[in-house]
Amino acid sequence: MSAENRAITRIHVEGFRSLQNVDLEPGRVTVLIGANGAGKSNLLSLLRMVALMRTQSLRRYVGEAGGASALLHYGPKLTKALNIRLEFEQKTAANAYGARLGYAAGDTLLFLDETVEHRPAGSGVFKVTSLGAGHKESILEEAAGNQGDPTAKAVRWWLSKTNFFHFHDTSFAAPLRQNSRQEDVRFLHSDGSNLAAYLRSLAISEEPARQAAWRRISQLVRRVAPFIKSLQPTLVDPANPETSSVRLDWVDERDQLFGPHHLSDGTLRCIALFTALGQPVDSLPAFLSIDEPELGLHPAALGILASLVRSTSTHAQILLATQSPALLDLFEPQEVVVTERAQGATTFRRLDPERLKGWLEDYSLSELYDKNVLGGRP
Repeated sequence: MSAENRAITRIHVEGFRSLQNVDLEPGRVTVLIGANGAGKSNLLSLLRMVALMRTQSLRRYVGEAGGASALLHYGPKLTKALNIRLEFEQKTAANAYGARLGYAAGDTLLFLDETVEHRPAGSGVFKVTSLGAGHKESILEEAAGNQGDPTAKAVRWWLSKTNFFHFHDTSFAAPLRQNSRQEDVRFLHSDGSNLAAYLRSLAISEEPARQAAWRRISQLVRRVAPFIKSLQPTLVDPANPETSSVRLDWVDERDQLFGPHHLSDGTLRCIALFTALGQPVDSLPAFLSIDEPELGLHPAALGILASLVRSTSTHAQILLATQSPALLDLFEPQEVVVTERAQGATTFRRLDPERLKGWLEDYSLSELYDKNVLGGRP
């Protein structure tokens, strides 16, 4: 089935951090813009949590996040439970996943209910199947199983095809700059920690789709960093090719070889972003989100990034969270969702092209944002 015929159509959240009660209907491309603390990253964190729930890693996520009290809207005294609901549509049917998570002893979360739902095409009613209550990790995987519930199988597929990328850390000790295990190439990690190995797997592959992806990524990198003659992800210990890790080397225009620690922060982020969005179609998530893709990027690189987002969106839904007004000018008004926070709660508001029609005859979206016509400013 083509990607255009399948999509996450609704994200509903209650009680997660600043997401007191929000609804978002993502399109093929959705650009969240708002001030620091408005709640953009909270939505991306929620999606990451749901993806980890599928792999029975909820307790790990809660622990790393500082405990359940740090996740519930203003803590457990005000918010006893959080609700999550994701709706997925394809040509023949719609499915949904729901979870109600309550505060439990030890500053943890407990499933008060976990559901999967199915609605045939043409029907207006979802059939709800409860997977149970009282468990501390999702039992979706168990419900799907080899001979499991077809709806649970469909929901499991969706959650397995959701990914979140964040390439903020480009310090010398950052995962992006480190060597990576050559066998760790099934998918690009959300923090880019296996970037070198993943790129090498594309470079040495004999599969046409992976060869094409390698050429595409290399060409995009040269467009934003013409001093890079070629990327050369290299075995650190070529004498032991079976066990050697991989380093992201590159060659400059004078044929001098350099390592990843000679790349600027912006150039390294570009390589990671282009890899995430330019990877082979069969490796792409069905839904991917990127937090602050504009960090460290030259304005010209932003235009290239936006074009890549547009082309990739024919195969995957893309959600961007940004603070960059300049990025708005590269997308359509209806693709922009203004994120604001009032009385401690986040709101999402999609721009209405008709309402802005007169304004857009004289001003760009970035100018309207700077003038606070769109909202979303501090």
